[in-house]
Amino acid sequence: MTDPSRPVAPEHIWDLFIDELDRQGQAGSAADVVVPLGLHAEAPSGRRFGELTRIDIDTLAKIAASRGRRGDIVKDIWQQTQRKIKIQARKDAKTAKTG
Repeated sequence: MTDPSRPVAPEHIWDLFIDELDRQGQAGSAADVVVPLGLHAEAPSGRRFGELTRIDIDTLAKIAASRGRRGDIVKDIWQQTQRKIKIQARKDAKTAKTG
């Protein structure tokens, strides 16, 4: 069990973040996962994953590498999320035209 009086290591925060992205991605979309606080000073903390830019993702990938983690994972999940967002936007636009 984690001691609440001890700060959580950034590596642990990263691992939990990636686990949540993976879980939500498998459930349909990781777009609503929020980048956690305490990850890194340059991280886009507090923002939804689906709203991040390519620059934000590159920053997260660099943070991952600095923590001894694979940065390509976050890039892959982001690309899959962006594809799903674009597909849904096209469907919504098509529905709006015909509806």
